[in-house]
Amino acid sequence: MIKKKLFQQMTYKFSKLTAAINLKPKELNIGENQRCLCLSPHADDESIGMGGVLSLFAGNFKVILLTDGRKGIKDKSAENVIKIREEEFQNAMKVAGVEEYNFLRAEDKKLLDNFDLFETYLNRNTPHPNPPPSRGEGVTQKSTSVLEKYDYIFVPNIIDQHPDHKAVSLLLKSLLDKNAKVKPDLQICFYEVWSTLGLVNSFVDISNVIQKKTSMINCYKSQTAQKDYEYYALGLNQYRGMFKDKKYVEAFCVLNVEEFKKICELY
Repeated sequence: MIKKKLFQQMTYKFSKLTAAINLKPKELNIGENQRCLCLSPHADDESIGMGGVLSLFAGNFKVILLTDGRKGIKDKSAENVIKIREEEFQNAMKVAGVEEYNFLRAEDKKLLDNFDLFETYLNRNTPHPNPPPSRGEGVTQKSTSVLEKYDYIFVPNIIDQHPDHKAVSLLLKSLLDKNAKVKPDLQICFYEVWSTLGLVNSFVDISNVIQKKTSMINCYKSQTAQKDYEYYALGLNQYRGMFKDKKYVEAFCVLNVEEFKKICELY
């Protein structure tokens, strides 16, 4: 009975929220000078979910690999698995042409327990690239948070069926709730990995870079040996292409900060 009431409550709130979001799918156009951040919980999520977008807009992106992936290969030491998966990730970034990437190295499957690490990395103050000249004691150097420079932040679908995937949105929401500095028009984009989006309002035609995406996924030999990720990812991209008559499409739900927070509150 309690579960039923909770479900009904959530369904009612969800329908009210989605009614306010423009759900007519439109092409996501990333401007030449716009900065994008992709948060990838595991090495391969970024390639499976949005390898086409990363290939098309490589110069716009920084990708942060959030976990160490130590539980992604059986019968090997954690140290060896971490090394293998980080090397595979770097190879995928080279294929896409993404030059800016980094590693958070939270323990695999324990991402939600690492808010302090997440906050320290993503909301730390970094020196302004062109600090004003000092005019005596008491003048402080201007600083900017890591998040403040981005126009788009890409995170896995919050209903994705992996605890680390859900954790990315919950950690980001917690950071925003603590008044992390971001651009006033910041857009947060859900991408698909393990579960399809119920709400799709943006898409990118990746037909011209589908071979690059395939190559990115196949950099992860430790993972494709366990599951044919190329087959499943490209199948979803073909399906997503149906509503716009394209061969291959990556679909997204793009939200402003307040819409993103409200979606997260439902979970």
